[in-house]
Amino acid sequence: MIRDYLNEESEKNIIERFNSIDFHCIFCNNPDPLEKTNVHCEQERLNFHPPGQDMSPYNDLRTSLRVTTFLICPQCKNKFFVNILDQGKII
Repeated sequence: MIRDYLNEESEKNIIERFNSIDFHCIFCNNPDPLEKTNVHCEQERLNFHPPGQDMSPYNDLRTSLRVTTFLICPQCKNKFFVNILDQGKII
């Protein structure tokens, strides 16, 4: 059975925790954290299959969460795209 984990409250909590992470510019080495814009959280379904076997509708479907955002350096104005995929617990 596939469960939906992402409701309005959990999405808000995930985005708050993500916003607590500080990213720093890799180009200008600015000590100030990058500014986050358009933080977005979405739920996805992944089809896992053993090595050597093709994907099929009978394979295990697991729910994953993806958080994406743009980061902008306040000093050099470089723009970065961050895409974090949480695939759940290792079984």
